[in-house]
Amino acid sequence: MTAWTEGYVADIPYSLGFYRETVPAHIAFAAVCVGKNPGLALRPHRVLELGFGMGLGFLINAAANPEAHFEGVDFNPLHVAHARGLAEEAGLSNVSLREASFQDLAHEAQEGQHDLDLIVLHGILTWVSVEAQDAIIEIARKRLKPGGLLYVSYNAMPGWAAVLPLQRLMRENAKRVAGRSDLQTSSGLDLVRALVGEGAAYFKANPALQPRVEQMGKLDKNYLSHEYLNANWFIFHFADVAEMFGRAKLGFVGSATILENIDALAVPEGVRARIGAESDPVFKETLRDIASNKQFRRDLFARGVATPNAVEHNAMLGAMRFALATPRAKVSFKFPSPVGELDGNAEIYGAVADLLAQGSASFAEIAALPVFRQGGASAALQTVSLLVHSGQVLPAPVRGPADPAIDAQPAQRFNRLLAAKMLQGRAYGFLAAPLAGSGLQVPQSELLIFAAVLETGGERAATAEAKGRGETAELAPKVQTVTDHVIQSLQRLGMSWMKEGKTIVDPDESQSVIQAEVEAFLTEKLPVWRQLGVY
Repeated sequence: MTAWTEGYVADIPYSLGFYRETVPAHIAFAAVCVGKNPGLALRPHRVLELGFGMGLGFLINAAANPEAHFEGVDFNPLHVAHARGLAEEAGLSNVSLREASFQDLAHEAQEGQHDLDLIVLHGILTWVSVEAQDAIIEIARKRLKPGGLLYVSYNAMPGWAAVLPLQRLMRENAKRVAGRSDLQTSSGLDLVRALVGEGAAYFKANPALQPRVEQMGKLDKNYLSHEYLNANWFIFHFADVAEMFGRAKLGFVGSATILENIDALAVPEGVRARIGAESDPVFKETLRDIASNKQFRRDLFARGVATPNAVEHNAMLGAMRFALATPRAKVSFKFPSPVGELDGNAEIYGAVADLLAQGSASFAEIAALPVFRQGGASAALQTVSLLVHSGQVLPAPVRGPADPAIDAQPAQRFNRLLAAKMLQGRAYGFLAAPLAGSGLQVPQSELLIFAAVLETGGERAATAEAKGRGETAELAPKVQTVTDHVIQSLQRLGMSWMKEGKTIVDPDESQSVIQAEVEAFLTEKLPVWRQLGVY
């Protein structure tokens, strides 16, 4: 490795990703959920992402929130070039991207500069040197405004404790293998599997590692290289992270993972009373981590954000807005949680889904539904929290009556670009949803269909109203046109259609399956995307 990398894997790019916890509207809702003021995250004017990787998530946030300026810093020129290329092709004017180290940024920042409303850094804290960690704190101290929020995620104790020897094994093995980091990772995985098969006592003494090892074989090699081969690899106790950001005058707000703030849904029943009785917020989080064997934390910190009184909090919560991100017929009321799968009351959750299927709604409008007459706002909040946690509902930007309509054009240009990239064989896996200020995870099959829809004009036919009026005759030729385009794209790209993880080889079966999925996409998924401003 060359000196500029500081031991960080830089010979291959990081994997593509979008993380909803970095979305301003999600951060604001998470803060309100724990009774805190969302501060400047509610309507940020300037956002900084430290270590944006390939930049997909950064650009989705920028495209979906055009009223804010997004500043991105990454020290890998490959990452910066990729993100800058996408931004320029999509014509995103509210971004600035820079190749620099965190130390560079900290050195240049002025005392009292305070020009940032929100800082986000996803996962990077685990992988950088102590000097870079100190620089992150200096950046927050000098540049985050009073009232600003910071999101940071990292590998956590105690859940990663047993993995420490595994990471060191992968790292030491990599030193013996010539070539790129992904090849070193493949060699390390082969060694790990061999040691498991040969009965190494470490793996026998830590049976929880078995599913991790199996999962590692399915994960993207670029991600694994960054996760396991970095020279700097820190697994943090929450108390240490709280002390670290405390040096920048930042106090803990809560988890950006909504469910983790609700002990009844996040920790075993036997420890809830002990956690509930603890008044020290830092030690309370330590107890929660032990109780849940926490592996990964997504923390929110704030600089001088006050706790509102009950009246103020109710007003803040009532103003929060939400949008449905999945077709109403596909909304599930079964929710995975740390304490097991939860079954939501169909009448209650169905009423919320029905309301949001008509368009975005405020929390006050949701809480006013007849199904919440008995449970009130607390029942409504738990319902919305579970729907948000499941990804089926998205927190949306809060708008005042005098605010202009959200400009969806930057996001739509960006989405058209990603669709065009799909036809070139590059699957980015996400699209921007500007009316929710967020992004959507999109399977490769749906990206292909969406690209075909855009190229054939089929989106003009696929409205919920048309389906409701039974206009199947009008829809049929468009389904066929889009299907033909998808099949041609598959042939050009040398790809086969997949269904339930299996490749469809027979051409007639492939045609039939694709046509059915195209029709479902046009009549079910596309109307939801229209509501979210995707196109």
